[in-house]
Amino acid sequence: MQFNDQQKQAIDFYKGACAVIAGAGSGKSTVLINRIKNLIENHGVPEQEILAITFTRNTADELKKKLSKMGYIDINIGTFHSICSRILAKEGINLTQDKLIKEWQIEKLFADGENRVDVKDIISYISYQKNYMRSYTDTFIVKESIYSEDELREYFRKYELFKQTNDLHDFDDYLLNCLEVLKNNPNKHIYDFVLVDEHQDSNLVQNYILKEICKSENMFCVFDYRQAIFSFRGGNPEYCMNFSGDWKDATIINLDTNYRSTSNIVNGSNNFIEKYYGNYEHYSQAIPCREEQGYIKIKTSFDRESEGEEIANDIEGLIHKHNNPKEIAVLYRLNSHSSYIEHELRKRNIEYDIVNDSSFFKRKEIAGILAYMKLIINPHDDGAFLEMFKLRNQPLAYFSEKVLSEIKRYSGVNNVSMYEALLSMRFQNNWQKNSVAQLESYINKLRLQNDKNIKTSVLINNIIKVFQMNEYIESKYSNDEEIKDRKDSLEILKTFVKSDSPIKFLEYISSSTKKKNKDKCVKLMSVHASKGLEFDNIFLIGVEDGKFPHYKSDLTDEARLFYVGVTRSKENLTISQLGTDNQFVNEYID
Repeated sequence: MQFNDQQKQAIDFYKGACAVIAGAGSGKSTVLINRIKNLIENHGVPEQEILAITFTRNTADELKKKLSKMGYIDINIGTFHSICSRILAKEGINLTQDKLIKEWQIEKLFADGENRVDVKDIISYISYQKNYMRSYTDTFIVKESIYSEDELREYFRKYELFKQTNDLHDFDDYLLNCLEVLKNNPNKHIYDFVLVDEHQDSNLVQNYILKEICKSENMFCVFDYRQAIFSFRGGNPEYCMNFSGDWKDATIINLDTNYRSTSNIVNGSNNFIEKYYGNYEHYSQAIPCREEQGYIKIKTSFDRESEGEEIANDIEGLIHKHNNPKEIAVLYRLNSHSSYIEHELRKRNIEYDIVNDSSFFKRKEIAGILAYMKLIINPHDDGAFLEMFKLRNQPLAYFSEKVLSEIKRYSGVNNVSMYEALLSMRFQNNWQKNSVAQLESYINKLRLQNDKNIKTSVLINNIIKVFQMNEYIESKYSNDEEIKDRKDSLEILKTFVKSDSPIKFLEYISSSTKKKNKDKCVKLMSVHASKGLEFDNIFLIGVEDGKFPHYKSDLTDEARLFYVGVTRSKENLTISQLGTDNQFVNEYID
């Protein structure tokens, strides 16, 4: 393989600290792999003395696979969390998966009578503080929340004490506990050569771990500050941008040749991001390797429904022109945007695959309504029962996982369905007896209606009313925007109804959500999920002031996210805005 001068400089780098600023499509994976090969074959470094840290488990698995094919099987490879877990295990500290604190435990812990508690907001805030190594007794790092600092401090205190009392942990504890172990054993868990991928997304704890684990200072970090998109979790690009301040005599290498995209797509992304990072001392414009031009379209719609229709029409046109569906991707800032695209693609019988299970039908309340429908049609459907139980809606809102285990045991011993087991079991508490009786009454009423062949849309309406799905949404979420979006999803569900028969409707949903041949599917995903991927045709949708850039996020964070979106395309790019005069569109075309 031929390498350009910058790639060769990075691959040949031996001892000391080196930062490789790898722009989009610049071949960073090739550099990482060949630098490891160079260390082993040309410098005689034992495989066991090399540690490679990746941001995701998938990337770690890919790296292992490629290095294994080259004959290297003893290199230490993993995410920060997996590597920390291994170190802790060596010290006899086993933070096992079964001891991870569960969502329902947190919801129960924070429950506040009639008042809604936004568990997601609180846990996000707590995790953010822990990533900056702050406890509930410390001064907090500023982060937006719907709660006051005093309220959050009390939630934080309850959370940590509950974990301590019940011998539980969360993912942040892997990092914090490992850092403590490393500090207490300064020369025990160290490596001569450390390589870090996606360093722009490292948080403060991870940055300290790198210092402890690489005493040799043979640190090799690959990153692109323009693609730092996880600051909401505590990732901070300032650590990579200040690499030469953290590591003495650091070498900085810019991989600035873009081999992925056509020249106008590269130049368009340069034009956009330079407004935000042009003054950075190590800033370098991406240089297109390809001379040909793709097409760049700016589309304008005035609501999400018409946007979904127009984008689906364009996708259908591409497929008719023999474009490979797997080379077409729709990216969005908010998962809620996927529902309109899903609907329109289904209408055209275009197969699609949604990354990370963010499908409209995987939404908690939608999956719950479908589970109720299945139980009404067939009370012996254990899968539907489990989905309904997972919803944690009234009247089973406060039934614990322990009760579910008892239901499963009773069902197995007596050879009955889980729903029958629930109805037959004896509960000591009156509130549990009443809740079960209420559920049975609801299901029976709806079964009678179904037996009278009521229309699918009417049955869905009645499920929403009987099980108070709107009230459920209001009780589970505090953010007004999210409440509206999730209530709207109940109405969107009805637009998928193509048959008056509930059975045929469920068959339709089931057939379209079954496992597909991904090689024949259009890809739908959030911009966050698209990081590291590339496609011939990209549709970046839902660009709208207040939503993208999002009004709750830092503008530079949102600009980096937009940059990631527009740099996924190899050939053609469509940017779809809602309304006109949106900031990012104006900055992109300026």
